[in-house]
Amino acid sequence: MAFRVNKAVSGLILSPRMRRYSRAMKALRRKLSGQRPEVLYFHQPDDPYSQLTAQVLTELQARYDINLQVKLVNEPGDDAAPERSALQAYSRRDAASIAPYHNLNFTDVGQQPSDASLKLARRSLAASSNLLKAAVEIGDAFWSDDTDKLDRMAMVSDDQTERVFREGTRLRMQLGHYLGATFFFEGEWYWGIDRLPYLEGRLAEAGLRLSGCRQITTFQARPDFMGSPSNGKRLTVEFYPSARSPYTAIAMGETLDLPNHYPVDVRVRPVLPMVMRNLPVPPKKGFYILRDTKREAERIGEPFGKIFDPVGEPVRRVYSLFSWAEEQGKGGALLKAFTDMAWAEGLDTGSDNGMKQVCERAGLDWDGASKVIDNKDWEGWAEENRLQMLKSDLWGVPSFRLLDESGTELYACWGRDRIWLLAHEIQKALAS
Repeated sequence: MAFRVNKAVSGLILSPRMRRYSRAMKALRRKLSGQRPEVLYFHQPDDPYSQLTAQVLTELQARYDINLQVKLVNEPGDDAAPERSALQAYSRRDAASIAPYHNLNFTDVGQQPSDASLKLARRSLAASSNLLKAAVEIGDAFWSDDTDKLDRMAMVSDDQTERVFREGTRLRMQLGHYLGATFFFEGEWYWGIDRLPYLEGRLAEAGLRLSGCRQITTFQARPDFMGSPSNGKRLTVEFYPSARSPYTAIAMGETLDLPNHYPVDVRVRPVLPMVMRNLPVPPKKGFYILRDTKREAERIGEPFGKIFDPVGEPVRRVYSLFSWAEEQGKGGALLKAFTDMAWAEGLDTGSDNGMKQVCERAGLDWDGASKVIDNKDWEGWAEENRLQMLKSDLWGVPSFRLLDESGTELYACWGRDRIWLLAHEIQKALAS
């Protein structure tokens, strides 16, 4: 089922006023019931991000007045993870990359552990009476393929194990999510280490942080490299956006600004949106992405939330103008204007009037644009860009490739969440 953004619905669910009201009502009901605040954590044993997140569970319980419950879940369905093998490979590599910055541990051995290890890990987890502590130990054994150790802990039947995982997966679905390594607290979701600072902020706002305790995690900041010696090097950042991606919309400004701070050239290589390539985006995934993008946009100071979904014809029309805009050095400016107007200003970017406004904001002449718009030439390069992403084990947007002066790939990553890590890699490359 393809997810399409409804302007009225998105305006309602992304409203800060509605978010504040919802939080207040849920807190009031909890207080009136006399129940201790409950945070649910959904753990998927073969997910690298779950292994990272499990390492902070005992600290989270110790620092906040909450009842932290661990639920075991199966992998997401094919509709939520359409490129499963790519997701597995990238997740291992990415988890290993970010772990040191959070003082956590994860090693990518280059492949998923054996099916036998996964089966035993699931049984061991289902048998545990204290998952807050056991999840890390069992995960360590699983990711090192230590079947002997796992076998000693696997004390329940396969039937009981499957029942426990089905129950956790069903609860996650009922509450409205699809991934492992996710927290749920009073109506809102927080994915993994990347979004744990939001959960901690929410708990602190609710007065649940214990006296004398500090927050475990903070957002990773993009380092400031201005003035750093570069030895005359100039690198290239290939930027793979989709004009229909909310995360791309709020990443455009930061990405196009990179050359103002670092000796890099940004090469914009748009790709066709997943839904326009017949890859499903289920509603649960779509709604979570919108809410998550909104809070990220608020944090980094990017406008977002007044939406006119540009899926379909609007995307095709702006892509048909991209090469023409690039010839004038304004391809990035064209996409930035388009995503701003579609995702933050609610403009119908597919109409002639909408495209005219997009062009004018990008500093492009509409009369010239009207002579080349709606061509099909873009279809070839959009597919070439997608195939290049796949060669770098990337498939989602926005994605980034850092290249040296000879065009050799130094680093590749997926997501606006990794712009800070991209900047670290730029710094390393300039210093070497």
